[in-house]
Amino acid sequence: MNKLLITLTFITLLISSNASAQKDSITMYVTKALDIMKSKSVNKSKVNWETLYSTTLNDATKAKTIKETYPILEKALGSLNDAHSKFYPEKVVRAYTLGYKATGQEFPVIESRLIDKKYAYISLPNIGSFNKDDWNLYINTFYAKVNELQKQKPKGWILDLRDNYGGMLYPMYAAVASFLDHKNVVGTKDAEGIVEYFNYKNAKFYEGQTATQLFQLKEKQPKHIKTPIAVLVNKVTGSSAEFITAAFVGQNNVKLIGVNTQGLTSGNQEYKLPDGSFLVLTIGNIVDRNGKEYDKVGEGISTDIRIDKTDDKTKTNESYMNKARMYIDNSRQIN
Repeated sequence: MNKLLITLTFITLLISSNASAQKDSITMYVTKALDIMKSKSVNKSKVNWETLYSTTLNDATKAKTIKETYPILEKALGSLNDAHSKFYPEKVVRAYTLGYKATGQEFPVIESRLIDKKYAYISLPNIGSFNKDDWNLYINTFYAKVNELQKQKPKGWILDLRDNYGGMLYPMYAAVASFLDHKNVVGTKDAEGIVEYFNYKNAKFYEGQTATQLFQLKEKQPKHIKTPIAVLVNKVTGSSAEFITAAFVGQNNVKLIGVNTQGLTSGNQEYKLPDGSFLVLTIGNIVDRNGKEYDKVGEGISTDIRIDKTDDKTKTNESYMNKARMYIDNSRQIN
């Protein structure tokens, strides 16, 4: 009887100990996430952190597992009021890292063609993958298509960012580098007011003075494009695609054509949590070559040539293409 009592007591203590350890683990997990938000959020000065910590940790006391804290952290991210920060569960991160082929998804289709024997058209689609092989394939494919079009000696270029809702900036920026006229054309401004510009050179992506990404390229980077470039955008154009859009603001041989972009004009950074989930946090607002900060959520980037939206997609597209051709035809060629 005494042995049974001792065994039952031991089991009870073990269960209690495990439950306590799990609670401690959950508290540490949520606290770590909050610490990252407090340290890195672009809106950190606008948040009552004492209240957010208290509310979030109190909500977390009801969670029995780490996974049950996910909606709690999503709620906390909403308190940052940047409309861009997100929480990606470990399962989603795994698929995001494996890439398109491994997860059975269609790879982004980069469309290209020569229109009327003088206008080079190429699209820049979104790329939602954290897989480096995907990035390399995206850039190499884009370069190959641009190189082929350059052989046709087009009068001008139509770069289509319509319906590109974002994804990974690194491969997109590397892809269009030959379309940009010089360095320091787009970057971010953080909560302390520090501006850091992005650049690309010799298969390396730079954040400030630091090369943060190195690409493996088989295709030669296209020659610098000096002829007129019509950049097409619409209301879907967002996030990383808005960085690309902003990079062209103020460039002499470029006109933005369309309507204001989506208005997610801020930069996100991924922070890995202990279980492999990602806290994708908005750490700065877009800044263009002129130092203009795009800090108003939903306002977007305005265009040089407006397009009147219609319910007829075919007519709307025709309007875009006509405006692009007209701009190229009427532009002074830069030698």
